[in-house]
This record gives sequence, structure tokens and C-alpha cells, in this order.
Amino acid sequence: MGDVLGQVLPLALLDTLGVSTIAVPVWFLLMPSGLRFDRVFGYLALVPLGYLLIGLVLLSTLAAVREDLGSALDSPAGDTATGVAGGALLLFAAWYGLLRRERPGSGRLALRREQTVGRSSTVKGLVGFAALAVVLEAATMFPYVAAVGILADSVLPWPSRAAVLAVHCLVMVAPAVLLTLARLASERAVHRPLRRIDDWLRDNARENTAWLIALAGFVLLSHSTAYDRITGLLSSG
Repeated sequence: MGDVLGQVLPLALLDTLGVSTIAVPVWFLLMPSGLRFDRVFGYLALVPLGYLLIGLVLLSTLAAVREDLGSALDSPAGDTATGVAGGALLLFAAWYGLLRRERPGSGRLALRREQTVGRSSTVKGLVGFAALAVVLEAATMFPYVAAVGILADSVLPWPSRAAVLAVHCLVMVAPAVLLTLARLASERAVHRPLRRIDDWLRDNARENTAWLIALAGFVLLSHSTAYDRITGLLSSG
């Protein structure tokens, strides 16, 4: 299990930079007044639970179709599809990170904090917001999907795979939990660092997402014969 953990934990650390795992909690903690910490901790429990459920479903699906999927990917058509998908992700990452411009007034965090973690918040609103955050971001959590793939390919028994996946999900929100505890202990001491983290996340959110997409594209492309052809042309030139 140690070897698998060594591969999964670095991916979990990358997932700590996600919108749902750090940007939204920091946004909550910057609420000037009326913040309900029980709602924040509730959110930080629901998010890893949601990812864990998604991961367990993916693990079960991959286990059921592993042989058929492997045969399909090893075929000429599968190899071509893998190369095309990897190249497309690399191009999309370049467009998203370098060329795309945010529309004025647009943003991922459209729901108001007051409805989720403020005085007038409800459990229903909290659960709905957490579910929305997980669903919207799940498609771009490439490190998490890669971790699920590593676990699917491992020889660990099912309970151990589930345990490692649970550890991954807990690590994802660990920094946000620590920030919340610090904010609970002293608002004045952590307000400035929280503001800096929030500014950095907003300024670099698009670039960070682009790098993750590019990483996924490179991994796909590197598993195709197109990658061998490209490296061969570069080395001969």
C-alpha cells in the first residue's frame, strides 16, 4: 500500500488547489460578519464525501470494464483516439490559459455566501451548494481521476483501495480545514493571509486549470504512437 500511497498523495496535494477544496472555503472565511462555522465545517465534510462517492463509482466501473477497455485502447483505432484526445486537450489548455478572456462580471462563485454559510443559511442550501461545487469541478479534477486510475490498476484489495481513496479526499480539504480552524481562533490574525490567498486564487485560477488540462493531455498523448512519432521527428531534426 505504501507504493500506491506514494503515487496518490502528490496528486491529492494538487487537488488541494481546486475551486471546491480551497477557493470556495477561503471565500466563505472572508465573509465580514454572520459566518456560521458549523456550515463551513459541514461543507468541508460534504465535499470529500462527494468526491469519495464519485471515486468509488469510478473504481467499480473501471474494474468491470478494465479488460475490454484495455483491448480497445491497444487497438489502432484506440491508439488514434488516445493521441487525438491528448492533442485536443493540449490545444484546449493553450486556448483556455493564454487566449481566453473572462467576461466582465462572470465568476464561478455565483451563489451568495449568506445563503450557504450565513445567518440565514439552511442545511438544504449547504448540501445543494456543496453538491453543485463537486459536480461542476469533477470534470476538471484530473489529478483525482489519475489517482482513481492508479488505484484501479493496483493489486490492492477493494477495502484498501477505498481507504487510500478516502485518504486522498481528506488531504484535498486539509488546508481548508486548517484555515477554518485558524479563522475560528483569530479572525484578525488570518484575515490578511486569507485575502492574499483569495487574490492569488482569483488571479491564477484560469492558468492553474489550464496546466491541469495540459497535464492530462500530455499523459494521454504520451501513451500513443503519435507521441513516439513526434519525439522521433524532434530528435532527428
